[in-house]
Amino acid sequence: MNIAIMQPYLLPHLGYFQLMHACDEFLIYDDVAYYDDVADIPRGYINRNSVLLGGKAHRFTLSVPDASPNRRISELSFAPTPQSLLTTLHHAYAKAPHYAEVMPLLQTILMHEDRRIGALCQFSFETICRYLGLECRFALTSEMDYERSQSAQDRLIELSRQRGGRGYVNSIGGRKLYRGEAFEQAELRLSFLSSHPRDYRQAAPGAREGEFVGSLSIIDVLMWCSPADVVSRLAEYTLLSGDAPWGPAAEGMDQLWQPSLAEPASRPLPSSREAAGGVATCH
Repeated sequence: MNIAIMQPYLLPHLGYFQLMHACDEFLIYDDVAYYDDVADIPRGYINRNSVLLGGKAHRFTLSVPDASPNRRISELSFAPTPQSLLTTLHHAYAKAPHYAEVMPLLQTILMHEDRRIGALCQFSFETICRYLGLECRFALTSEMDYERSQSAQDRLIELSRQRGGRGYVNSIGGRKLYRGEAFEQAELRLSFLSSHPRDYRQAAPGAREGEFVGSLSIIDVLMWCSPADVVSRLAEYTLLSGDAPWGPAAEGMDQLWQPSLAEPASRPLPSSREAAGGVATCH
């Protein structure tokens, strides 16, 4: 069984959802400090992301009162969703082919009664997975009993083993932080997910299509692509072994996990999910 562990992000990009596809259980890492887990940038993608508006990436934010890197994510909550955010999403996607199905989902998510960051993000993940027909298991690490004084790597190992994991899947950015030896000693297979994104049409039928804008919130993919198409894109990644050498190709894919809207210079062709020891499934 594969385990993935990530901080809760507000309606994150497709690559984040690919981690859900590549694991059996997704742990929402909400008992760590409120900063970006890749670049240590305050807030990062926890409370913000981008959508396509007027042919360009447009940043949206859901405020978090009293936010501070000195506080844990689990101690913080989103403010009520302003009507202006829903209006922005309407203007951005009113002509998108799947607006009628997706906009009510987004309204349900963004107006969710439980405003705790981890709880609202978990609800958003579960809601989107149901829409796509994916059966994924989620849990909040703040509700688990484990030794929190350990190093970051040891916490991930303990959480994975505690949940019955035989493999731990991380984003490609984790290759700079973790090595396979410690995971092997704990009888865990360490893998890193390298995403292979494809362009899709970002225009209403009959409308002129501009230059593709990538690395946007999952909102964009859901609005322009059918559920079946989204599911097919979720499988477009490679799982790289934790002891594989770091190289320019993997370093380029790391850009998909950085707090940046820049697209990688090149896009590898899609390859099989049957990497790093087995077919990745989502249960």
